[in-house]
Amino acid sequence: MASNAEFNLKRLAKTTLPMDFVRAHSGEWDHQAWLEFCASLEDKGYTPVDLDQVGLLLEQKKMEYWAERNSK
Repeated sequence: MASNAEFNLKRLAKTTLPMDFVRAHSGEWDHQAWLEFCASLEDKGYTPVDLDQVGLLLEQKKMEYWAERNSK
């Protein structure tokens, strides 16, 4: 059975929140923006969650964002 953190990560991955964050920051963000995103996850009920895995999810979405931008 998946842990709550794994469950919340899967829930998050099914939303537009990660890509919305990437788009809102034009594919680049600083540490403060990252901390604010993490805090927003708690506010939205996505905790507990492994923030390292959230970071990897954002990096994946960032690659998708840049691939989409570069294909235009």
